[in-house]
Amino acid sequence: MKSVISFARNATLHNILFDEYFAEHHLISVLAFNYDGSGTALCLCDGIVAEIEKANLKKIIFGVDKTVLESYLASIFDPESENDGVHRQNGVPFFRLPELQNMKKYDVANLAKQTLKEVQAQTANTFHYYTNADEASVDSARHQD
Repeated sequence: MKSVISFARNATLHNILFDEYFAEHHLISVLAFNYDGSGTALCLCDGIVAEIEKANLKKIIFGVDKTVLESYLASIFDPESENDGVHRQNGVPFFRLPELQNMKKYDVANLAKQTLKEVQAQTANTFHYYTNADEASVDSARHQD
């Protein structure tokens, strides 16, 4: 099946907290937009068919306002700061990725603080974790796996 549009993660920006916020896939090829009528896209993610919800797809395609990403990162180490991207259980952030679940709270907080500094140092107002990839580069990357 031919993709509508494809995206590749920016390897120089790779960070597990960004994987948690955007998506953990290296390559995402959108096969069908709004295939379920609620905005969910059917995608080929690193060679596996998967769904990506409308909100995450929007972040992947258009990026996010830097202040929104800063708020997400701050809410990981600051319990007084609230963000829809961070889910808490008993006041502690809960993550969907096993790599973050297995990290100590202190280590995650330090990673969030360091990542926040890196985001704040960027000059662009919009943060893009994924970039548009042409079909040839996606096909090439698939064959290297």
